[in-house]
Amino acid sequence: MVRVELERVEALELLGMVVAHLNIAEAPGDLSPRVPILLGIRDKLAAGLREEQ
Repeated sequence: MVRVELERVEALELLGMVVAHLNIAEAPGDLSPRVPILLGIRDKLAAGLREEQ
């Protein structure tokens, strides 16, 4: 398992990029292996940002 510590601004930027890639990947019904990975990253970033508040 990899653990990365990000500043809040960095986490928000990364979350924005992940969501943008997910929107592109899910649009044509793409079920490529990257979609579940991106969903996991999105969920972990969102949870980490919620905990920080």
